[in-house]
Amino acid sequence: METKETRKANIFQRILADKKAIRECIANHGNLKQLADERRIQFAAPL
Repeated sequence: METKETRKANIFQRILADKKAIRECIANHGNLKQLADERRIQFAAPL
């Protein structure tokens, strides 16, 4: 069973991985909407 500390660390690691994927997508002129759908990322402003 996961502890609260493990769960917080996993969320933090997932956020960092999402940020890295977004940076790579932008740098490689990828499809940001598709990436957001795959990773279930929600942006504050619509794309």
